[in-house]
Amino acid sequence: MSDLHELDIETLEKKGVSRYKAVLMASQEARFINNQLRMGIIESKEKPATLAIKKLFEGRVVEDVEEQAL
Repeated sequence: MSDLHELDIETLEKKGVSRYKAVLMASQEARFINNQLRMGIIESKEKPATLAIKKLFEGRVVEDVEEQAL
């Protein structure tokens, strides 16, 4: 995985993820990761937001389609 400084939002936009949606997806994933860290399910020295952004750019974060229906 590349350094976070090299990540470009245009990469996500080419995949059809708007800037707004990217922020929402990353923040939801960061909360999920933070909960896993608190419960001891996973361990990491990186911050939850950093992990979430990396996962987002790797394509490992999916949209919450239930929220779109609201």
